[in-house]
Amino acid sequence: MSHRLGIDIGGTFTDFVLLSETGDLQVAKVSSNPEDLSSVIDEGLGQLAARAELDIPSLLQQFDLVVHGTTIATNALIQGKLARTGMLCTAGFRDILELREGLKERRYDYIQPPPTPLVPRHLRLPIDERINKDGEELQPLDEAQVRAAAAIFQEHGVEAVAVCLLWSIVNPGHEARIRDLLAEEMPGVPVYLSSTVSPQLREYPRFSTTALCAALGSRLHDYIGRLESNLQAAGFHKAIRYIQCNGGPTSAAGLRERPVLALDSGPAAGPAAGRFFGRLFDIENVITLDMGGTSLDVSLVHEGQIDTAKNVDVHRYRVAVPMVNVRTLGAGGGSIAWIDDNGLLQVGPQSAEAWPGPACYGRGGGLATVTDANVALGYFSDRQLLGGAMAIDGELARDCIRDTIAKPLGVDGMEAAYAIYTLVNENMANAVRQVSTEQGHDLRDFAFVCGGGCSGAHAARIAESLGVDRIIVPRVASLLCSFGAVIADVRHDYSRNHAARFADCDTADINRQFDKMMASARADLAAEGFDPEHIRLQRSMDVRYLGELGVLTLSLAEDELFANGMGPVESLFDQEHERAFTFADPDCERELMGLGVIAYGQRDTPLSRITMPGVGDQAPEAAVSHSRRASFSPDQSVLVPVYDGAKVAFGGEIEGPAVIEEDTTTILVPPGWRTRLDDSHAWFMWRLDRD
Repeated sequence: MSHRLGIDIGGTFTDFVLLSETGDLQVAKVSSNPEDLSSVIDEGLGQLAARAELDIPSLLQQFDLVVHGTTIATNALIQGKLARTGMLCTAGFRDILELREGLKERRYDYIQPPPTPLVPRHLRLPIDERINKDGEELQPLDEAQVRAAAAIFQEHGVEAVAVCLLWSIVNPGHEARIRDLLAEEMPGVPVYLSSTVSPQLREYPRFSTTALCAALGSRLHDYIGRLESNLQAAGFHKAIRYIQCNGGPTSAAGLRERPVLALDSGPAAGPAAGRFFGRLFDIENVITLDMGGTSLDVSLVHEGQIDTAKNVDVHRYRVAVPMVNVRTLGAGGGSIAWIDDNGLLQVGPQSAEAWPGPACYGRGGGLATVTDANVALGYFSDRQLLGGAMAIDGELARDCIRDTIAKPLGVDGMEAAYAIYTLVNENMANAVRQVSTEQGHDLRDFAFVCGGGCSGAHAARIAESLGVDRIIVPRVASLLCSFGAVIADVRHDYSRNHAARFADCDTADINRQFDKMMASARADLAAEGFDPEHIRLQRSMDVRYLGELGVLTLSLAEDELFANGMGPVESLFDQEHERAFTFADPDCERELMGLGVIAYGQRDTPLSRITMPGVGDQAPEAAVSHSRRASFSPDQSVLVPVYDGAKVAFGGEIEGPAVIEEDTTTILVPPGWRTRLDDSHAWFMWRLDRD
């Protein structure tokens, strides 16, 4: 029987998910160590092998595929651990990276400093050449300048070069020639062409994306090499794929060609898992809440489609490739509660991290955190977490909240803990609004899918504030992204520049361009071993009203749409524009900005459900381990039953108030809610007023 292995390396933990073709699931969780990948992989594989009563080489023989999500690119960008990068650009456009588009992210914040350019000005070198919008050469390439620039790059120790020329998206000849010249002058130094990395209109997004590829490339290449060497040393010699920012896996070659695709690699797999669990309950609209120790990742799936976006800012740098729209917030179990200069309570984004961690860990942490508040309120055990693997000191949590928050605010400790809990919930609710209601979605049509170890304790209260009345907490919640990685379809994105007013569109030419992209997509997936029946293609158009800054990406059917002109696209655009911006203007001229194709390589046998070991056989009332006091208001507490989730049989229902403890997560069922353990290995919660 074939298996897939998902490995998600985070800052604190590394998650392993082993999935068979029939849906049998095994999991392991070990501490991360980016400097010693070999020991991390050996420890995780060792846990899985021990459960299967095999040695590691024998276990690896069962794998057909390893899918990996990593934070290496995102962390490198945030921490500034980037390659020394040079840039060659058309003369007169040297400062595009600094000018950007003339706008700041917070355009009314006059004190916000500009981001540090990815390439310093003395390494952004102008080259005399010019191509016009029709692809015609107006000025030949000055090859002597390119060779002189290479000498300057060598003098300054440049490790990678980005080549960004005007209208190279129409005629890439000059960029290709520069690549050849640099190969002669700087052998072994990677060169990234904007016409390959991001063939779309607008200089700044294209320049920024290409510079990011160059800056991230060497670090990502080294990481991939180490990971694959470690897996090969352990005995694995089959396919390895990597989660991209679009949520789908790709090969190492795909990441090496465009390293920017590795940004948000880990969180990008979460929506695939959210969609999977939503469909088990016939729910096509879900929002994933993945709350770990440091942050919350929020993403949306609408009508079965994962929400993606182009031209997204990542750590203030523009990325012009399709990315899963993940909203990340500094709100996790380790988020620190503090009082600002105005005497107001704040939570996050600073984190106590894994060490020393929250005060209740007993490792010397002296700052109150969200986890401490959950312990003080009775939602988390004040004795242990992680199924007994981590000791907890509830008194330390309560003392810390009292001394650092309650006393300065002039309230008692319980009020302070409840205020921390309520504030972080509201911060998370705002993040949900940003990916949903602010994009034209009605939250009443959605369900939450919880990921991470902490979201189960917060989801119901967030749902109440937003009008959401259904919540799914998978038993694999704390490994949600790793699970999403092993079930995600392989995905490749193809795009072409195509700017024209609708009245001037040549539909026959548009169809020819779509046909070329789709032929390339089928060939690429066939080379990866996918049969035609397991290849799915999705066409798209980037459209705007004439003169509008914003662009909407429209998903189109695979079949012919243009036999009778652009009328169907006009109607679809007006509909989507009204949903996104609350209005449409049918009398305004529309403008086509680009074409795209998304190609999916799907599993031979679609996964319809999962099974996990350790299913309970007891009625809920028999699975009550103890009771403890919990507070659902700032001024009173009640005695609530605490259920051992591993003992509850499928179909068992529990009405709140209650707490359910699983090995890697805790679920809070407040008053007014009920939950049922479904045979899909997920807890389904709903508000009683929905009955």
